[in-house]
Amino acid sequence: MKCIVCSTEWPLERVSFSSVCEGCGCWLHSCVQCALWNAGAQSCRSSTTDPVADREGKNFCEEWIPHEGEGGKAKKTGPGDFNRLFGG
Repeated sequence: MKCIVCSTEWPLERVSFSSVCEGCGCWLHSCVQCALWNAGAQSCRSSTTDPVADREGKNFCEEWIPHEGEGGKAKKTGPGDFNRLFGG
């Protein structure tokens, strides 16, 4: 898996409930690091998971699937991004 914040690669067998990325210090077993996380809707795609208050914090979800996409996607957007999108 790749950390979505800093793109550090992790072997899947090393990712446990308490795993922290050595590259940036974020929790790896979290909603935002899961393949079921829908970033656009800010919710889980699974209908059987319990709600989690801290989406970036460690959780104990049994349905967690490691995110396999590109890293670095969790960056926050700024006014320049808004202006580029909406012509400001």
